[in-house]
Amino acid sequence: MTAASDPYQPLNLLKISGNLPVIPQILVQLIDLCNQKDIDLQAVARLVKKDAALAAKVLQLCNSAFIGARSAFADVPQAVIYLGADTVRNLAISVSVQQIFRRIESNGLLNLDRFWYHSYENAILAQRIAETTGYANPSEAYLAGLVHDLGKLLMWMAFPGKYAPLLLKGIRCQGGRLAFLEQEKLGINHCDAGAWLLEQWGLPSLLADAVRYHHHPVDEVIEAFALTRIVYLADLLSHSDNPEQECNEVAAKLFRLVPDTVNELLDGVDDQIHEVAHRLGIRIPKPTTSGLEPEEPESRKVHKQTTRELINRVRDISQLCGYLQSLLQAESRDQILATLEESLLILFNLEPSLVLLLNEDGTRMKAHVSAKNNLASQVASLNFSLAHHEHSLPVQCLQLGHPLHSFMARPDLDPTMLDSQLINLLGREGMILLPLLAGPEQVGVLVLAVNKGEHLNILSQNDPLQLLATQAGMALHLHKIREVEQQRRTADHLKGAATLARRIAHEINNPVAILQNYLKVLEGKLKNDEQFQDELRIMAEECARIGAITEQLQDITANRQISTDKEINLNDFLDKTIRLYRAGQDNEKKVHFHFRPAREKIMLRTDENALRQILTNLLNNALDAVAGEGNITIETHLEKQENQHRVRIQIFDDGSGLDPVIKEKLFQAGTTTKGGGHSGLGLAIVSNLTQHLGGAVEVFEEDNNTIFSITLPLSTH
Repeated sequence: MTAASDPYQPLNLLKISGNLPVIPQILVQLIDLCNQKDIDLQAVARLVKKDAALAAKVLQLCNSAFIGARSAFADVPQAVIYLGADTVRNLAISVSVQQIFRRIESNGLLNLDRFWYHSYENAILAQRIAETTGYANPSEAYLAGLVHDLGKLLMWMAFPGKYAPLLLKGIRCQGGRLAFLEQEKLGINHCDAGAWLLEQWGLPSLLADAVRYHHHPVDEVIEAFALTRIVYLADLLSHSDNPEQECNEVAAKLFRLVPDTVNELLDGVDDQIHEVAHRLGIRIPKPTTSGLEPEEPESRKVHKQTTRELINRVRDISQLCGYLQSLLQAESRDQILATLEESLLILFNLEPSLVLLLNEDGTRMKAHVSAKNNLASQVASLNFSLAHHEHSLPVQCLQLGHPLHSFMARPDLDPTMLDSQLINLLGREGMILLPLLAGPEQVGVLVLAVNKGEHLNILSQNDPLQLLATQAGMALHLHKIREVEQQRRTADHLKGAATLARRIAHEINNPVAILQNYLKVLEGKLKNDEQFQDELRIMAEECARIGAITEQLQDITANRQISTDKEINLNDFLDKTIRLYRAGQDNEKKVHFHFRPAREKIMLRTDENALRQILTNLLNNALDAVAGEGNITIETHLEKQENQHRVRIQIFDDGSGLDPVIKEKLFQAGTTTKGGGHSGLGLAIVSNLTQHLGGAVEVFEEDNNTIFSITLPLSTH
């Protein structure tokens, strides 16, 4: 983004340089008079008479068929009294605003005739909506509709050269899309710029708000004051090619208007616009023409169309190059995915998307998206074997090395269930798949959501799409290489710590032996108290586990021996562990542990000590996150994946959340944000032990919770 830290700085520079559009002093005085509680119409008339052009417009409007007065007016005070303060104010602002912006150079991208046509269309629709819904001041709604897009003219002045490509792209999009592009590239959008200008002019704040929020999501606008909702609906009606389908639902949400009423709002709007334009001496084109008269020669039209396509092409290539560079500069996988998703949205209007990445031995693929992607929580467990899904589109795309899509005819093959589930996950009618490659290395597959009919247009842009996919594949491949190098450095670090670890193990064993002896003494003294006996047994088991861990410290670089001979009841095992944590909580701390076991009895054949160490590290991590006050929830689930039963253990905490900077390196030794002597080994141990148990560990955030998810194979249940 090229914007300064203060988004209004370019607008303030216009103000400082004297180039900010300024309303005439007489209009400032007129607005002040009209905003008073008790309006003095004689004072308004005296002020209008001081401006000959405005006085002529007032008489012209008052005597027009549009107003429909029974007798002619030649006296300005009488005309002002007949029209009313609001109408005179709106007329004065209409004339002044057009004069103020007259010096802006009009061209094929910013045609002032078309701009004013849309502005007056909005004004008339806003006034009609106000009258229909019983809004107290329809004239105010008219004015708000008239000035709702002034921010575009201001942006054109404040960002010479930069605004044209955005405006051109916005021609092909809805107005809300243009506001998004403006905010993304310039740090401010035309809605905020227009509201800022009205505030500089001293117009009421509710009027500025109606301009500021006219492209906000409808679910937010529904809670706004009536004027904002009126301008929002007016703008939607004026932009819509098919108002019956697009606007009826919004009109019902905002004002409970029925479809017939919406149709009545649109009847005769064009005639009314041209009547107003004629009486005010304003040149406004027909909506079906370009606004240029006489009609352009066909050759010139073709030339302009070719020029516009060239501008589009240059702009898209420029943006694509920027994103390609950003991909290689990204420092984490999440940054790579976020940049890829943003580029697909901005350049090709494609969302949602996901990538399927190969594992280390190239036998499985796993889904990945950025943390901001709406699919983040749904794809956490999405992984599959290539051998079991060899006919699926992702596997075929990877093996063939060229794009595929779900709409293509496959006479010999029916759509696989995996393909259908991916399409359902993406929420569209189909998908396009592109291979992610790094030279000869296969990295994975990029999956894009599309509807039927759209895919042909997307595939026609195969070259830039494939270039983007190749660059993303290279970036992800380089990230993987960096991860391997980090793991090598971690191994070297562990070797260096081995001597110290053996010394620590010796020191730990002595007090642990004393504790075990003391527990036996307590067990004898409290043998009649069954509650204490249970807790003492748990403590004895923990001491035994500490002894086993210290034994491993004798050589921390060696792979530990995993034993899966023992079968445990997982839910009982977790219940005992959680009880120990509950009992160890200080009275001052307000940490609440919640256990939600699966309804099924889960018998898991695994290494009990390794599993306990995994859970202890994760629970300690959750306690650190909630910092003495919060909720920690443990859940178990029984799942079936590819004819294999697996168990999922999830630990939720509503603590401070994950630092995005270290999220990608969370399971690497030495990664920590705790300080105070923490080594950052806990989660690295969790990852290592989980892999030895044949499982996987993942972390993600959802509904203000950080969730660590452990998946383990289940031999019997």
